[in-house]
Amino acid sequence: MSNSSLEPTQKSSDPCVEIKALLLAHGVHIRKLIGSGAYAKVRLAWNDREDQLIAVKEIDRSSNSEFVRKFLPREIDIVRRLEHKNIIKVFDIIEMGAYICFLEEFGSRGDLLSLIKKEKRLEEEKGKFIFRQMVDALQYLEQMRVVHRDLKCENIVFDDCDNIKISDFGFSRYMLPGEKSRTFCGSRAYAAPEILRSQPYSGFGVDIWSAGVILYVMLVGLMPYDETKPRKMLEKQMRHRLSFPSRVNLTFEAKILIFDMLHPQPDKRKQCKDIIQTNWLKDTPYRVLSSKTTHSREDSFSPTTYSENARAGNSVAKKPDITAARLQT
Repeated sequence: MSNSSLEPTQKSSDPCVEIKALLLAHGVHIRKLIGSGAYAKVRLAWNDREDQLIAVKEIDRSSNSEFVRKFLPREIDIVRRLEHKNIIKVFDIIEMGAYICFLEEFGSRGDLLSLIKKEKRLEEEKGKFIFRQMVDALQYLEQMRVVHRDLKCENIVFDDCDNIKISDFGFSRYMLPGEKSRTFCGSRAYAAPEILRSQPYSGFGVDIWSAGVILYVMLVGLMPYDETKPRKMLEKQMRHRLSFPSRVNLTFEAKILIFDMLHPQPDKRKQCKDIIQTNWLKDTPYRVLSSKTTHSREDSFSPTTYSENARAGNSVAKKPDITAARLQT
């Protein structure tokens, strides 16, 4: 990445052409647009230097938004320092006037949300493999003092060997022990109750909460709380109430782990080092699949589109409430 200022300059009359030309000079051949948002576009490209397909995240810095002023410089600083097999690698960051391009690993096998749509919910053994990789990545982030703050199924992608990669560090930041933040980040459905209540929070506890939501969604196929009723959702969270549909046959150990990760008090949530030692996960060693060890394509994680209507299942009556005093197998 160049040392030029993060302050935007005037746009070209045809920035797309200029961006493609600049990227081509770096050996990056743009193929097609694969996603877009308020401040960024994501394109599929071939990278000659890495000899592989990559994703190019193109951000327009000309808007004087909080994201551009506050979050983008943090993201740039953080992603350049991260190096873990289960975190999306940023190969390079290229600037051109008002635009900045992140050259990143491409999640060729889709995201976790798409996998859940395809399979309805994951069997526990597959869930263990995915979650063990996720916890290892979160433990690394904690060692780096980096809080993600936007963990959700959409931000967990798969490489071509079906290893997970945590992506999208747009809301991430460094946090020292005891440091607090007040910024509301992420998606309400995955946000810890202290964030929903606009309370100061220490970062790592909010990532543990979000990971607990992800684990629930993986194994159950629904969201643990109905975000369409925010007040009722927060009330259930603060009372530490959690329901599991009777049709889903989960082990007691899986339920206990999810329940402990979704504790309303941040200091009582399990830490990564404790999660690894739980009865549900302790016999699942951390491993990364290579092209020689990955399973057959018949069992591949083929991406589709996840149905948001699945959340309606949260309102089904007569599901058992799980509380600290009433956990049953």
